[in-house]
Amino acid sequence: MRLHPAEAGPIALISASRVRACGEAIRQGFPWRALADTPTPVDRHDSLAGELGARSAWIKRDDISGAKYGGNKLRKLEFLLADALEGGYRGVLTYGAVGSNHVLSTAHAARGLGLKCCGIVRPQPPTPYVEETLRCHLLLGTRLIAAADREATARERERLLAEEGAWYEVPLGGSSVLGCLGYVCGALELAGQVKAGECPAPDLIYLPCGSSGSTLGLDLGLALAGLSTRIVAARVVSDNMMSMSRIRSLAGRLRQLLDGICPLPEDEPLSRVEFRTEFLGSGYALPTDEALAAIEFMKRETNTHLEYTYSGKGAAAMLSDGRNGRHKDRNVLFWNTYNSRPAPAGLPTLNREALPEVIQASLPPT
Repeated sequence: MRLHPAEAGPIALISASRVRACGEAIRQGFPWRALADTPTPVDRHDSLAGELGARSAWIKRDDISGAKYGGNKLRKLEFLLADALEGGYRGVLTYGAVGSNHVLSTAHAARGLGLKCCGIVRPQPPTPYVEETLRCHLLLGTRLIAAADREATARERERLLAEEGAWYEVPLGGSSVLGCLGYVCGALELAGQVKAGECPAPDLIYLPCGSSGSTLGLDLGLALAGLSTRIVAARVVSDNMMSMSRIRSLAGRLRQLLDGICPLPEDEPLSRVEFRTEFLGSGYALPTDEALAAIEFMKRETNTHLEYTYSGKGAAAMLSDGRNGRHKDRNVLFWNTYNSRPAPAGLPTLNREALPEVIQASLPPT
């Protein structure tokens, strides 16, 4: 679809060929293995634009980034798991809550590459999807180790990493400097779609922000593409889990990593990013009225399925800004980071009584 000129938005400053060259330089300059089905579509939603009071509204469909399991983690894992294979590791070790989408996405991708997956998981508030996630891990053969707190996680981590050559460490959320490259390339992909006339250059991009890798990659990738788009990142974890000082440090190290690979932009890291905390509510994985209302609205009006730990809070920020009149004469894009692929058929039955107490406590009542 070609765009009406009135919808064009802020025009990318560099050519389509330079956008492609930058993405190719990144994938050739670092270990990389294709895992995601990209480019993911950008869908137009006029009913959403009407609700937001926007010129136009779009959804970037990373929820279908993988044939078996979608979401935002595959872009990061394309670099991280390739690095594990290049290093000769036999498996990957990662971290998350009991129902973590990141741990499950890592397990799916690792199995497809012949790697073992071990996840050290910590307790979380019970949510409806935790049991299904654990049943998927049973099917995939993921090794899950329960840890009650940070100290227990550190002990298990030290023990496992002492097994030489056994485990490649994938950080929480896949958000290392290497993992962030996935969303640098994601932003360049979007810039290519803008150049091709598939969507206008967004004035605002909304997404949830946990470990921050997707946000930081988009920040740098949009700058490399010459787009003036601002990013509204709804924080879904407390500062104790991912502090702003750690986020700023990661953003700086990401630019250092690409020095000499791509021509770095002159603007300061994170200068285009708004980190919003008012949609977190009482904490990680705890629902808010705003998130639940956003989930219902997005399902009804756009057939988009979200959840209240991450994506629902990102959508709540977007809808709140719309009600406050921020989107007048603007093109708005919601980057859907949630997996919308259904669980495979024939999942094993979960024996709750056999599970460690930490995992049992994270399951909703039967």
